[in-house]
Amino acid sequence: MFTYLSRKDFSVERHVRSIDGDITETSIPEKTNAIVNCAGRLGLPGTDPNQLTQSNVILPMLLADICRARQIHLIHLSTPGIAGLHADVTEDSPPDPWGDYERSKYQGEEALRKHYISKSGQLTILRPDFVYGPGDRHKLPFFQQVGKGWLPLIGLKGGRIRPTFVSDVCSAIENSMPGKRLNTGLFNIGGPEVVSIRMFGTLIAQKMGRKLKTIPLPRFLYALALRSGPFKPKSLSYSRLRLFCEDHYVSINKAAEAGFEPSTLLSDGIQKTLEWYRFEKLL
Repeated sequence: MFTYLSRKDFSVERHVRSIDGDITETSIPEKTNAIVNCAGRLGLPGTDPNQLTQSNVILPMLLADICRARQIHLIHLSTPGIAGLHADVTEDSPPDPWGDYERSKYQGEEALRKHYISKSGQLTILRPDFVYGPGDRHKLPFFQQVGKGWLPLIGLKGGRIRPTFVSDVCSAIENSMPGKRLNTGLFNIGGPEVVSIRMFGTLIAQKMGRKLKTIPLPRFLYALALRSGPFKPKSLSYSRLRLFCEDHYVSINKAAEAGFEPSTLLSDGIQKTLEWYRFEKLL
């Protein structure tokens, strides 16, 4: 994001949060017009719930206090997981957070709405969906698995997702700046295509120049594996079971109505992602 916005002629400064989490008004440069909060702690196994609260609830509130006092526009990155694992969720879909991370992000959004929007309209909340691309290592294990030439699936095709290339997220942030298309409100941000997990893996394999063998397995086998105690695969969790089994993608109609649409086709995004992974010697 830093590189993207710098290339768009914004004057951008990184803010590295201190170890004890303190952010003061003096830590925000003078003449700041917008703050982008893309910080957050994922709900990985073993994560202290207090760390989730500190990063995903308290930090946004600290920033909101500063932004409200100085009339700075706040752009807050959240997650569509707040609405649960459902198909075609909108910004008005009822909250149904399905994990500790999603619950903490929901609490952060609610705190901002009650504490900030009621007193100032200078707030944009973005919910990027299934982000991938250069710089992202969270989806790397999936690419590595496809690189092995075979991919286990839950059911025949796996769930459907809306992969979102990282530059489209950066573009949404740019369009959330003061006076831009998305400068106030809550918006889902997603890529142009909804595909199954099987199709996503197949497209990656094609860009790798190899064939992919998909192995459909019934859900109950994965459920049994989760109960196998010390023999349970380390990479398997209940959350991953749901992520790869159930349809979960956002509707991007509201952003489109405001004049913003993603510009990176899935095939192009996968190619750029593979190039970065190879450059970094991760594949």
